[in-house]
Amino acid sequence: MPSLRDTKPAAGQLFVLLLVTVAGMTDATLYQHSKELLAVYITGDSSKLGQFLQQGEMAKALPLLGIIGAFFISTTLTAWLGDRLAGRRAPVLMTLIALLFFIAWPASAPEYPVMVVIVIALAMGALNQVDPDEPGVTFMTGTLVRLGRNLAKGAFASAAPLALRWLVWLLSAFAGAALNARFPAFTLLIIAVWSLVLAGFSLALGVGQGYATQDA
Repeated sequence: MPSLRDTKPAAGQLFVLLLVTVAGMTDATLYQHSKELLAVYITGDSSKLGQFLQQGEMAKALPLLGIIGAFFISTTLTAWLGDRLAGRRAPVLMTLIALLFFIAWPASAPEYPVMVVIVIALAMGALNQVDPDEPGVTFMTGTLVRLGRNLAKGAFASAAPLALRWLVWLLSAFAGAALNARFPAFTLLIIAVWSLVLAGFSLALGVGQGYATQDA
């Protein structure tokens, strides 16, 4: 049987794609400014952490541990908070995410310091909890795996939204890189404002509060 997640209204599906835009823009920006310190791609951070620990390079390992810890703590606390906000979950969490970007922006520089990346990691942890029906919006690996499965079964109707999600990520990363190339000092500010726009969007349309808690 199809997942109850597949029955989400069109506005809710659109909202998830808009959440992906925040992650895509942020990821592309961080690759330009923080090099080995990433706040979106936690899998990569974890692999690098293992490498640095093996090499005994604690000066490089500790910042990564801080970023991973910030992401995990944030996603745990915002999941707890979101479960208690009911229909206000999405607007409150998106406002919190915008606030974190606003905090990070003044301290950003040509090379983002560790604390800026940690604050952005807090925002990305929260982003994954805006819609409780979604397993996560800050990574594409699972999306491509599910896309491949659906294509293999000939389930093209189910595959299309997954392909669209990957395409939205790609276009958002392109947009983030373009913004960074033209307005490097204001990219985080632009992402903060966009997050506030999404908070208003979720409030106006009542999306992001969750439509299902388990698969059928």
